[in-house]
Amino acid sequence: MTAQPRQTYPVPDLGGQAHEALEALRLAQERIGRVMAAVTAVAVVDVLTDHHREAEFDAAHAELIEAADGSLHATGRYWTAAGEEKALAEAHGDRWVVHEMNEWVPYMDYDNEHVWKPLVEPLEDRNGQRVYRLDLRKAAALPLD
Repeated sequence: MTAQPRQTYPVPDLGGQAHEALEALRLAQERIGRVMAAVTAVAVVDVLTDHHREAEFDAAHAELIEAADGSLHATGRYWTAAGEEKALAEAHGDRWVVHEMNEWVPYMDYDNEHVWKPLVEPLEDRNGQRVYRLDLRKAAALPLD
């Protein structure tokens, strides 16, 4: 049996690059958590004001539900400052508004829950899924950078 030639390849000098990459990922996850929480708050305002952000609106909290993969999804349920429960689809007249919100909301997940968890109040689980009430004022006030 003849010996196979040994395969080799150049090994890069990684130095601190692995730690730098992990830190960049951590910072990116924090930022995506902040931005998507703010995007969620803005989306509620846009639905209620038909994108006229200077118009008055009555939303104070929005309901989010956690999927099996840890990502959040808007349900379309919201509460006014007075505590009245309402539905975004009824306020807007279009059931697709929640679907459009959920283009962005699922970026809030396990990877950045340390950012969004302080902004929510846990509600009673629904069908084995965690449910939260997002404070829209706090979410909108997050620094984006």
